Amino acid sequence: MESLSTGVEGLDLLMEGGYPKGKSILVTGPPGSGKTILGIHFLHRSCQEGKKCILILTRELTEDILTQARRLDLNLEPFLEKGQLSIRNIFEDKINKLKSVSKFGKGLCAVDTDIIEYLSSMSSEVDVVVIDNIGVMAINHDIREFADEFSSISIILLKNGCTSLFIMDEDSYEMTHKLTGYMVFGLMRLITQENFSSGKTKQYLYIEKMRNTPVPVKYSLFDITPQGIRVISSIGQKSIFK
Repeated sequence: MESLSTGVEGLDLLMEGGYPKGKSILVTGPPGSGKTILGIHFLHRSCQEGKKCILILTRELTEDILTQARRLDLNLEPFLEKGQLSIRNIFEDKINKLKSVSKFGKGLCAVDTDIIEYLSSMSSEVDVVVIDNIGVMAINHDIREFADEFSSISIILLKNGCTSLFIMDEDSYEMTHKLTGYMVFGLMRLITQENFSSGKTKQYLYIEKMRNTPVPVKYSLFDITPQGIRVISSIGQKSIFK
């Protein structure tokens, strides 16, 4: 199966080349575990390779993401200027709409319709889509509604042949009974382990599933460096949780 580089050399090796082309991948984990950075890596490498990309933001400010990318030496702004990368900030759009009517309410959370409408009208030339954070859709929805909306988004992207990275916070993933994990082609979990005696934190990634791709049944230790994510080594599950 053809794949697209994740932008992280060690992760490409674990997945035999990268994310499966034209498929959807879910990345979940706690705050600060590196989810957004993985998305930045993927967008930067894809743009470097001439792909047309879209980033949809539901919680972060656009400028914050661009600043983070610059600090990681993964500057996305040249690709924005060329029109190779488009950013749609649902979060900022909602705030602006709500400001115009001078009130805040449920509308700030109802981002699913906006995402579906936007994706339905996107160009067929788009190769890569990153949505950060899909977990917002879980707010004010029951499980069935959430499943329907997520399924609609997934189908649109699959029909367009897009390679898609869904970023979802751990709390939303658990709140929706891990439903999204069953609905995507691949699932990667990021885990943070704190050692209170040493005061150090270790970070692991685990490729829980990747259809049609042999992946190691191991947890991989990684660091978040000034240049982004660096995979260090793979170890067994018992070594982490003993």
